[in-house]
Amino acid sequence: MRSILAIASVIIMLLTTAAFAVTTEKAPADPVIIKVPEGTKLKKSLVSFPHAKHAAEACATCHHTMDKNPKAQPCSTKGCHDMGNPVTKEEKLSMTYFRNAYHANVTASCNGCHKARKAEGKPAGPTDCKGCHK
Repeated sequence: MRSILAIASVIIMLLTTAAFAVTTEKAPADPVIIKVPEGTKLKKSLVSFPHAKHAAEACATCHHTMDKNPKAQPCSTKGCHDMGNPVTKEEKLSMTYFRNAYHANVTASCNGCHKARKAEGKPAGPTDCKGCHK
């Protein structure tokens, strides 16, 4: 019984350490220009993202692939939100369309998170186009 408890304790300690290591990557102090997939036809200006203002959030809230790769990857990384110019309705609704990473009505997107925080009466970032696209 003691050996099972010891093994369980070691496993819990390792998992806790791994989870802590994943979330301690520092957010850049300077704003980050959000890049779009190569060849994307832009309708609005690029966004200067104030990454440091979001440092209190868990990195994995937005960088959802951190469970597989502890280094935070940009949204437009190949295989993530890398579709730049959707053609069909399905493509426009797909989460691989880079725009949806920021605008979808889910808490993992900028707009979705800001809207949810506003609905909860908490301080929130912009939810209108000009608030981000300046």
